[in-house]
Amino acid sequence: DRYLRLLTEEATLAAGIAERQETPQSTEGFLVSTDVLLASGVPASLLAQLQGEKRSFFSPRRRPFCRRGGSGGDQVLVAAHSELAHVILRQSADSGLRREVYELQRLPGKDDKETEKQLLRLLHLRQELAKLRGYPTWTAYAQRDGILKTPDKINAFLSRLLDALRPGVESDLKTLSVFGASSGLLRDAKGLDPWDLPFLLRAYSVRTPDGSTGARSISIRDLLEGMQSVVERLLGLRFVRAPTAKGETWHWSVLRYELHEAPSSRASRLFSFSPSSSASPPSSSLDASSSSLRGVLYLDLWARPSKTRLLAQFTVRGSKRLSYAHGQGWRLGGPLWLSAVQRLSREGAASEDEASATATVAVEEELRQIPCAALVCSLPPPPEVDMTQPTGPDVDRLLEATSLSASLTRSLLHECGHVLHSLLSETELQHLSGTRGAVDFAEFPSNLFEHFSAPLLDGYLASPTRRARPALGSDGRGKACNFAHLGALQLLLHACVDQAFYSFVPGVSELPPCSGDALAPSPPPEAVDAQLAALRGCLDTAFSRHHWLAGDPRPGVTEQPICDVVGRPQMARFEHLVHYGGSYFCYLLCRVMSSFAWQHAFAKDPFDRETGKRLHAILRRGSIDCSLRPILELAGPGVLSETQKEQLLNNPHLLPVEPFLEELHADDASAAAELPFP
Repeated sequence: DRYLRLLTEEATLAAGIAERQETPQSTEGFLVSTDVLLASGVPASLLAQLQGEKRSFFSPRRRPFCRRGGSGGDQVLVAAHSELAHVILRQSADSGLRREVYELQRLPGKDDKETEKQLLRLLHLRQELAKLRGYPTWTAYAQRDGILKTPDKINAFLSRLLDALRPGVESDLKTLSVFGASSGLLRDAKGLDPWDLPFLLRAYSVRTPDGSTGARSISIRDLLEGMQSVVERLLGLRFVRAPTAKGETWHWSVLRYELHEAPSSRASRLFSFSPSSSASPPSSSLDASSSSLRGVLYLDLWARPSKTRLLAQFTVRGSKRLSYAHGQGWRLGGPLWLSAVQRLSREGAASEDEASATATVAVEEELRQIPCAALVCSLPPPPEVDMTQPTGPDVDRLLEATSLSASLTRSLLHECGHVLHSLLSETELQHLSGTRGAVDFAEFPSNLFEHFSAPLLDGYLASPTRRARPALGSDGRGKACNFAHLGALQLLLHACVDQAFYSFVPGVSELPPCSGDALAPSPPPEAVDAQLAALRGCLDTAFSRHHWLAGDPRPGVTEQPICDVVGRPQMARFEHLVHYGGSYFCYLLCRVMSSFAWQHAFAKDPFDRETGKRLHAILRRGSIDCSLRPILELAGPGVLSETQKEQLLNNPHLLPVEPFLEELHADDASAAAELPFP
C-alpha cells in the first residue's frame, strides 16, 4: 500500500514539475529605452514587432524591478525569459545591458523557489522508491540495466571526460577573449564574464575567415530525401511516402512514411537465422508494391496552437512476435488492431532448401506486429499558412519552404535514429523493442545518425556517385574555432549536477507532507530551507572537486571560475532532472560511443553495406543487449583485440574518448552560433 502511494505521488508530482518548468512563470523584468536598444545593436525589426504588442508588455501582472534610460513612451519591458532578453544577450554590444539581463535570468523568483521545494519532495519520493526496490539511491536504481551499471563508474566516466576536455575548454575561452579584445567588443581588461559568452560566440560565428556571414541550411524536403538515401544505401531498405486514409491522421499536415524491405530478405532472416545472429541475408531489388512492410512513421512537423514544443520520437506501437498467442487461440484484437499485424511465411524465403538447411526453429509462418512511430516537432510554418484551419495547402510546398539550420538538421537526424531503432526491431516482446531499454543504450543510434548531417549539408547524399567529405580533421578548416568544447562542458556540468542531485538523501522529517495528506504536520519553513541549502551544497561539490572548474581564475582570460563563466545549471530550470533523473550523462556517453563507432566503421565510407549489415543486426535486436558489446561489434573486425574488448566490456567507462575530442575540433565553424547558451 505504501509503495503504491509513493508511486502515485511520484508520477503526479513529476508531471506537475515538468509542466511548471516547460512554461516559465516569472514576471520579473525591467524597462529600457528603445533608443538604448537600437544603439546597442538590437534589430529595429524586432523592436517594431514589440511595439505592436506593447499592451501585453505592460500588463499589470508584470512587475518591472528597475528602469533604464529614456522616457516612458519610448520604453519596452525586458521580461526574464522573453525573446527580447535572449536577443539582447546575443546581439547587444552594451555589456551593462547584457549583465542586467543575465542577472535577471539567474535571479530566483517565487516560482523557482516553489519548484525547488517540489524537486526536494520528488527526490525524497524517488529515494524511498529506490530503497523499496532494493537499491541504495535512485541513481543506482536508474542504472540497473545500463551500460555503466553503477554511480561510481558514471562519476569515473564524467571525471575522465572533464579532464580530457580541459585543454580544449581553456583554449576556447582564450580564443574568445583574444577575439573580443582585438575586435573591440570586449572592453573590460579583466576578461570574460558570463554575459559576454553568448554575445561573443555569435559575433565570432558571423565573422568567418572568408568574410561570409551565412550559415548553412537545408529544406525539409532535401533532408527527407537525404535520409531516404541513407536508409537505402546503408541498410538496403526503402522509406517511401504513402497516402493516408480518411481520418487516419490527426491533422492535414501529418505525413505517413513506410519502411520497406525485400520479402525474400526478411523471410530468410526470420526463418533461417537465430535472433542473435549478426549475419544478414542477401539483398534484392526493392519494390514498395511487393516488399515487406517493416514499420510506419508519422511526421508531424509544424507548430500549432497547444501543440507540444518538444522535438521527439514517440513510439506508437512496438515490435513483437504474435505467433505463440495466435497458436493458443487467444483473441488478438479487433479489425483496427489486426490491420497492424503481418503474416510472413517460409515460402517467402530466398531459397526453401537453403532455409531448411539452416533453420533453427521449425516454424512455417510468423505473425508479427508492425511497429509504428511518430516524429513530432514544432517548426514555424510559412506566414501565409494558417495551421488552425481544417485543410491547408499542398504539403510539398511546406516541405520546400521550410528551411532547417545545421543545428536543427542534426537534431532531426538524431530523432531519425530513434525512428529506425523502433521500426527495425524484431523482438519477441514489445517491452524491449526499439528505444524501450536502458537510456544510455537507447540514445546510441540517435547520436550515430547525427553524423550524417555533415555529408547531407555538404550535398553528398544527392547522388550515389558522390563521395562523403574527407575524414575528420583533414579538410583544412583549422583556421576557425567552433567552441564545441564549451558546449560539451555545459552538457557535462548538467550531468554532474544530475548525479549529485540523486546522490542526496533528504531528511524525512524536514520535508513538506505528501500531497493530499492534510493531517500530516508541516515542518517549519526554516527546516525545509535548511534541507534545500544542504542540497545546493551537495550540488556545489560536483564542481568544487574539480579544481580547474571552480578554482583559480585565468589571468587575461577571465577572473571568474570557469564553471561560473560557462554558467552553473540552475536546479529549478533543469528540466531533465525530472525526465532523465540520474541518467543525463547518457547524452555524453552516447556521443563518445557514436564517435568511436563512426571513426572506426563509417568515416572512410558512411554508406558501406557491410557496415550497414552490422548496424541493421544491432537495430533488429531493439534494446535486448544494453551493453558495450553491440558498439564494439559495429566498429568492425580488427579494431580491438579480444583482450581489449573484454577489458572494455568489464570497464565500459574506459572507452576511448579521443574520437569524440577529434570531432569537437572538426565540427563546423557555424555551430558556434547555435551552442546551447541563452
